[in-house]
Amino acid sequence: QTLKLVVVEDKTTRENLVSLSYGQRQVVDASHLFVLCVQTKINSDDVDNHFKNIKKIRATPDDVLEPFKAQMKSTIENMSEDNKLIWATKQAYIALGNLMTVCAVEGIDSCPMEGFIPEAIDKALNLEAMNLKSVLLLPVGFRAEDDMFSGFKKVRKQLL
Repeated sequence: QTLKLVVVEDKTTRENLVSLSYGQRQVVDASHLFVLCVQTKINSDDVDNHFKNIKKIRATPDDVLEPFKAQMKSTIENMSEDNKLIWATKQAYIALGNLMTVCAVEGIDSCPMEGFIPEAIDKALNLEAMNLKSVLLLPVGFRAEDDMFSGFKKVRKQLL
């Protein structure tokens, strides 16, 4: 689990992120801004920490965990740095789907965004110091009463 959710609540900080998000106002207009991040350095220590957490929470015996742990460590150790980042980013999309589902169930609007300048967001939020890189933004909140788009039909390309 090489991802982290950074919640940006400060309006001034979020206002500064609008220009880094191609002028998309939902970054500041939403009540909260979630930044889905992945670790920039991923190694076998992350696997060890994950399995320590599993053991702590589930009290799973080592003989059950060790084969899977060894396989995961081998996989991570044999991945290139680029492939680790690709894999971690895919994990962030899984988390995004779950976050959006929970928001929808709770009646909270969410707006997934790739339209931003990751390097600039990383710098503005000092993510590098936390060994993190932004991959997705998710502004969340309740729809404004005067949202003229709220009643519009969704426009989607036919998948079939």
